[in-house]
Amino acid sequence: VMKATLIALKKFPMFNASFDQENEQMVVKKFYNIGMAVDTKDGLIVPNIKDADRMSILELAKEISTVAKDTVDRKIGLSQLQNTTFSITNFGAANVAYGTPIINHPEVGILGIGKIEKKPVVINDELAIGYVLPLSLAVDHRVIDGADAGRFLNEIKSLLSDPMMLLLS
Repeated sequence: VMKATLIALKKFPMFNASFDQENEQMVVKKFYNIGMAVDTKDGLIVPNIKDADRMSILELAKEISTVAKDTVDRKIGLSQLQNTTFSITNFGAANVAYGTPIINHPEVGILGIGKIEKKPVVINDELAIGYVLPLSLAVDHRVIDGADAGRFLNEIKSLLSDPMMLLLS
């Protein structure tokens, strides 16, 4: 999911931004520090993967695992909590299908991932059972409108539907 999000962020750079309230302007970032909500005994903590766009999908997977473990063990540094450009939260890990993610200020968006479940789906006009991954997206409407949010989410959906695309990027 993080790799798909990174690809979508490069296609839609306004999501990899922050909002400067003092100057009332959006600041598009040229780096990709992806925040990931980690459930700890003291609540959610959102460290980030620095320069995540420079990592292969396998490097990302390893880094996600390391950062999550270090967060739970309280071994992350303050620098890993700063300069996040976009966040992802996984309420599916708490056995929840849908939720409304809350944007981490000053970011302008956050992706929510729900629980993967088997559901009836239509494939080639035939009813079948398939796995469905609920996604939700919260955006700061001062800088991102609903149409762009829909296109961004559809890009992630398209990438997740064709995992080979993640390996090519």
